[in-house]
Amino acid sequence: MNKNFIKIVLFAVLIAAISGCVQPPADDANTTEAPSEEIKLKIFHAGSLAVPFEEVESQFEAIHPDVDVQRAAYGSVAAIRQVTDVGKMGDVVASADYTLIPDMMYPGYADWYVTFATNDIVLAYNEEKGKYVDEITPENWYKIIRRDGVTFGFSNPNLDPCGYRAVMVCKLSELFYDEDGLFDDLILNNTAITISEENSTYLIKSPENLAPNTDKVTIKPKETDLTALVEIGGLDYYFIYRSVAVQHELSFVDLPAEIDLSSVEFTDDYGKVQLETVDGKKKTAKPIVYGITVPTNAPHPELGLEFVKFVISADGQAIFENFGQPPIVPAVGDGALPDGLGSLVADDLPSLMVYSGAGMRKPMDEIGILFEQKHGVSVNYNYGGSNTLLSQIELTKTGDAYMPGATMYIDAAREKGFVDYEQNIAYHVPVIAVPKGNPAGVTCLNDLTKPEVKVVLGDSKAAAIGKIGDKILEKNEIFDSVNAKVAARAATVNELVVYTCMGTTDASIIWQASLIGAENETDVIEIPTEQNLIKVIPVGALTFSENKEYAKTFVDFVTSDEGKAVFEKHGFTAYPNPKYE
Repeated sequence: MNKNFIKIVLFAVLIAAISGCVQPPADDANTTEAPSEEIKLKIFHAGSLAVPFEEVESQFEAIHPDVDVQRAAYGSVAAIRQVTDVGKMGDVVASADYTLIPDMMYPGYADWYVTFATNDIVLAYNEEKGKYVDEITPENWYKIIRRDGVTFGFSNPNLDPCGYRAVMVCKLSELFYDEDGLFDDLILNNTAITISEENSTYLIKSPENLAPNTDKVTIKPKETDLTALVEIGGLDYYFIYRSVAVQHELSFVDLPAEIDLSSVEFTDDYGKVQLETVDGKKKTAKPIVYGITVPTNAPHPELGLEFVKFVISADGQAIFENFGQPPIVPAVGDGALPDGLGSLVADDLPSLMVYSGAGMRKPMDEIGILFEQKHGVSVNYNYGGSNTLLSQIELTKTGDAYMPGATMYIDAAREKGFVDYEQNIAYHVPVIAVPKGNPAGVTCLNDLTKPEVKVVLGDSKAAAIGKIGDKILEKNEIFDSVNAKVAARAATVNELVVYTCMGTTDASIIWQASLIGAENETDVIEIPTEQNLIKVIPVGALTFSENKEYAKTFVDFVTSDEGKAVFEKHGFTAYPNPKYE
């Protein structure tokens, strides 16, 4: 065929095509609009949810063809921080530790969550490439990973719940097997992590720089980062969720329920171990429960809610079951659940509102955590001055329990008919903290009216000072307001500053000695008891409580040996004490 003819034909076709492109569309009923742009639904989730959420994504997109689910896996702490700190916009957040949602997202970024799945910790390995895998058993695993040349790993405790759970499991293992030095050999000797003990409770501290001995321990940002290392033989063993081991077809040691964080039966035993992350927040070892929520600033909140509904639906539960992660059936909701979700979940966890004196903040926060773990009832607090709180109770006729700083206030509440079940917990033990050597010669409260007297509390960050609306003063700031009573109210060890008494007639500094945390530069003087300043701390259930039985149970728990131990740990003297009777 003539090449010039071909060129002419092609040119003609091209002209025709161009002409067709510039012609207006036919004005008929068959004309279709361009498809609308897909909605991008952004999900931030725990790394251990990657595999089941991949299947959830596939099935959800099949139901919602106009939605593109975009997932990002992190350690749970890091996942939440994408919304709260980094400033990214997310439609759904799912955490391997449900308590991180209220702890990190309330009230600004979330006001509800749903618990939807459980898990437990195992020791996983590659049966073809790990050392001594032909010897390891549920009875000797801790001996195997202690051996020279054997490597193991866990995720960063500051970023990932699996990481802090793995470290706590190591301590629980030492206690369970009665194997002295196990925690030292696995953790203390190979990282910068530290541990302390008080009243048979262990507090592990995880610094920013974990400084792992890489010849023995590997630490990665999230637990799934370690999976590839085990799969290729670059790591012998690692602590991981059972579901991840199942999903990646890894062999694993099934740890005893007493240490694997799987069983509500052993909640009290788990609770003997805590871990404080680099941000100062404490995590208590407890059964593993996953939580999910839609952030309050989600770009597509309605679709985010639909995603949550699918996760907790029968189809979603089947996905988790298939991937070795037991679903919670039905899922359990807590908080201000959105419309349309309440009918799909179990009733909210019972919740108590407790009016508590500000001086009890630290022990009561801890007791609230313990009570929820033990009884499945969440505890919320309204902290403040005891008399002010009584006025609020009288005005609103709401609340479940009242815990003022002295029996005189509980007496007043009883006389008003607000309290019908009460017990005493502990004593306030009055002390004065003064500079080392007591240069001003302070012996009693009256001495504190002298302008030259300075009252000192040890190394500290801040303090709540007197009747000035809980004003927070930075360390070493001088407080010199003549309009405020010079009374310091701190509920945390080492939380007071240096300030000058201004000659007021009510310059009382009344503290528990161990609350003061006075160090070498400070002396502590106990105020003579004849000044009648020792106060007994009571707690009572309110008559108009909607959760009366739980309120009474709470009173009993606070005044139990376990509750009193918490108060004593925070510097109070348990009731009764012969010294002050």
